[in-house]
Amino acid sequence: MTGHVRRNTHLAQLSELGIGIVDNESISRHSFVRSDGCWNFDFAELYRRKNSALNHQLVRPSGVTTKLSDHQIRLINNIQANQEDSIEAQAYAGTGKTFVLDEIMARMPDRKFIFLADVEPKLRAIRDRFPKERLKTSTFKRLAESLLSNGSRALQIRMVEASRLTLSYSGLAERASLSGIGSQSATQVAAICWAAIFKFCMSKDPQITLDHIPLLPAQGYSNYEKQILIAAATTLWVKLSHWDLEAPLLPIRGYHRIKQASLAQLYIPESIDTILIDEAHDLTAPMVEILDRSPQTVISLGDQLQNLEGSYIPHNALVRHRDMSISLRAGQPLVHHINQIIELFPAAPSDPFVADKEKEMIVAEYPANSFPPEHTVILVADDWGLFDWLIRSRHMNQSVAVVDWDSSFERFLESCLNLYLRDEKPISGPITHYKTWGQLRDQMMWNDAFVRVEQWLGTVGARYGVSGLYKCAHIGELSNKRLARSLIATVFTVKNFEFSRLTISEDLYYAPDLRGKKLMSKKLALLYTAMTRASGKLYIPESHREWTSYIRRESSFLK
Repeated sequence: MTGHVRRNTHLAQLSELGIGIVDNESISRHSFVRSDGCWNFDFAELYRRKNSALNHQLVRPSGVTTKLSDHQIRLINNIQANQEDSIEAQAYAGTGKTFVLDEIMARMPDRKFIFLADVEPKLRAIRDRFPKERLKTSTFKRLAESLLSNGSRALQIRMVEASRLTLSYSGLAERASLSGIGSQSATQVAAICWAAIFKFCMSKDPQITLDHIPLLPAQGYSNYEKQILIAAATTLWVKLSHWDLEAPLLPIRGYHRIKQASLAQLYIPESIDTILIDEAHDLTAPMVEILDRSPQTVISLGDQLQNLEGSYIPHNALVRHRDMSISLRAGQPLVHHINQIIELFPAAPSDPFVADKEKEMIVAEYPANSFPPEHTVILVADDWGLFDWLIRSRHMNQSVAVVDWDSSFERFLESCLNLYLRDEKPISGPITHYKTWGQLRDQMMWNDAFVRVEQWLGTVGARYGVSGLYKCAHIGELSNKRLARSLIATVFTVKNFEFSRLTISEDLYYAPDLRGKKLMSKKLALLYTAMTRASGKLYIPESHREWTSYIRRESSFLK
C-alpha cells in the first residue's frame, strides 16, 4: 500500500513540473521521431491537441480566441440560434458551466443580461469581464430583496440588516415571544419552528402544515401539540415577513426572502432580456416559480447530481434541454469511480461522465482510519465527521484546521461536551432538539463517526474538555496547492470549490437507511459532489469498494 501511494505521489508531481505521460501506442509508433530519424519538436503540441477535450478554437467578436469542447460549442451554437427560447442544460461537474455562460454573453453583445448565482464570489469574476450597462449580477437573495423592497431604500437597508443578524434559538424565542409547548421549552419550540419554516421555504406550499414540522427524537406529539406547533411556526413566519420598520429585527435568511417573493407573485422586471443562471441545481422550488413567472429567456446550467437535498427542481416552463458531460477538471482515473455513482442514481442522466484525456490525475487509496500521506483538503459529511477527524489528528499528532466560516462548529464542540456531561440543552446548532445525550445516541448509533466521538468524550473529553481541538482555517488556505496543514470541511461548505489535493472521508458513505429514492439520491449526491471537487489528486478510503458494493445492493431494492 505504501509503495502504491508513493508511486502515485511521484506521478502526480510530473504534472506539476509540466511533464506529461505518453500512451503506449504513440511510443510503439515512435511518433516523437521524424522520418529522417531526428527528434520531432512539434510532437508535444500535436499530442496535446489530439487528446485535449478543448478541440475547437473560436474567435469572439472582440478578437479574443477561446477553446471549447464539443459539448460546449454545441450548447453555445444552440443558444445563439434560438435566442428567444429558454434552455436548461444538465452539465456534469467540471464541464465549464461558468465559462459557457461567459461565452454566451460575449457572443450576444446586443442583449441585456442578469447573471444570477447562489453566492457572491461567483459574481465577482463575471463583473470584472463585462460592462455594467449590459450585465447586471445578483445573488438569489439580493434579487428577492430588490423585488420585495420595490424601490424603498429604507426597506432594503432593513432587509440587509436583518440578514446579518445572528440570534440563538433562546434569543429568537424571546424576541418572537414564543412559549413552551408540552414538554418542549421555548428555546426548543423556536428551534422546531425555525426548522419547519426552512422546510416550508424550500417547498411550493402556500402555508405551513404538519408536513413541515420535524419529528422529535424518540417521541411524537399529541394532536393538540401538533396544532399548537403549526400555529407557532405560522406566527413566527408572519413576524419574519413583517414590514414594520419600527418592529424588533429578527434574523432573516435568503431562502425566507425568496419564499416571500414567490408567495407575492413577483417576477423579474422586463428591462432585462436574458437571465443566466450558474449552478442551477441549487435553485429552490420558490426561486424556480419566480423564474417561470418572469417573461425573459432563461438560460440555466446546473448539475442535478450535485443537489445535496436529493430533490432537483426542474423548470415548469417549456424549455429546450442540452447536456454537457465532458469534464475539463477531471482526469481519466476518476471516470470509473464517478460513473459507478451516476448509474446508481434513481433518476440518472443518460450520458456517462467523460474526462479530458489530456488531464493528468491520480486516484489513490489511504487507510480509512488514518491520514493520507500528505496534507490535503479532507471532505466529510457533517459536524460529526469534523469532530472525528479532529480527534484523529490529536491521536496521530497531525496538524489540521476546520473550514468554518462563521465559527459555528466551535460552539458545536462545546454543546456536545455539555450535553454529554450534564444533559445541558444546546441553544443553537444541529443537536438543539435533543434534551439528553441518550436521546441523541438512540438516533445516531448508525454513524461510526458519532460512536468514536462518544467514546472520546467518555475518556479524554470528560477529563480535559474540548479546548485545543479547534483551529479555524483562513479562506486563503483553500487556494494553496501546497498546504501547510490538512484542512477539514463538510461537502456543503466547499461545494463550489475545486482542489488539487483532496481526500474523501469514510463517513461520507455512512447512512442509517437508503431504502428510499430521496435518501439514496442525497447519499449519492454527497459522494458525487465530494469526488468531483478534485482536480489533481484524489485519496479515497481503502473501504471504498466495500461501501460502494453496499450502496449498490441497497439501490437494487429501489428498482
